[in-house]
Amino acid sequence: MGRAIFLATTIQGIRKATFRRQLLSLISNKYQVVVLFAMTDFDEIWQAKREFSKIDLPAGTPDVRLISLADIYADHDGVELKKTDFLDPDLTQLKKIDSHEGKLTVARYINHDGDIVAETLFDSDSTRLHTLYFDQNSRIIQTNNYNSEDQLFGIEKYQNDVLVESLLLNAKGELVYRFTNYIKNQKVSYNVTPSATISAPEDLTEIQDDNTKSADESLKTYEGQGKSVFTKALSYSDYHRYDDINAFYHQVLLNMNIEDARTYIDIDNIVDASKYLPGKRIFNY
Repeated sequence: MGRAIFLATTIQGIRKATFRRQLLSLISNKYQVVVLFAMTDFDEIWQAKREFSKIDLPAGTPDVRLISLADIYADHDGVELKKTDFLDPDLTQLKKIDSHEGKLTVARYINHDGDIVAETLFDSDSTRLHTLYFDQNSRIIQTNNYNSEDQLFGIEKYQNDVLVESLLLNAKGELVYRFTNYIKNQKVSYNVTPSATISAPEDLTEIQDDNTKSADESLKTYEGQGKSVFTKALSYSDYHRYDDINAFYHQVLLNMNIEDARTYIDIDNIVDASKYLPGKRIFNY
């Protein structure tokens, strides 16, 4: 029986029709399938699992194994978390207000000034999914993520509502990996024909580009500055540093023993990811 591993790094990847099509094809051909939810934004994992549950698998389909980074590194060595690594306030003395978001329960904790300081989301079986912590301006500053056994497996820290750091914990609550996000400026260019129905964004500047022409008409060229996020990783098991998240994903796949397995990667990431898998046949979705 063949084996196949899907490296899923975004919720959008799970929603793709090509993901479902590749998945069903493998299942019909009797493959053992593993889907690795490899998001370093750990709060996306429970959402990705929910998206996966919406896929209409044929009756009698063998179970598809769903795992996360926390599952892979549960038994790896780590270091004890420092008090400065995360917030751990006592919420038991605060006023609690329960509400619902669809079928899920949300408990909000209110301080003496009437501000929401924390918010816990529960799954339909009443297990914790996450707890959000807010500053005085109602901005998220930390998210604690829990597994089905109510164990804390991931901590995310925010600045100005932007995720800047994620801490992956092992089964003993020790720090195994630190993922740090950085913002990189990028030049953005658009070529727009005079007959285009969508105009260029207002924050772009038109530039002269005599080399950009079509067979029938000149194109207007616009240029501006964009931003992209790139992620570095640090292991607290062996203190190896990964300056590219795809180098880290390569190590993850090695830990999963991919030699005899077909590896599927989101086509949006395949160019960056494939350079760390030389000689390995990679499939996309």
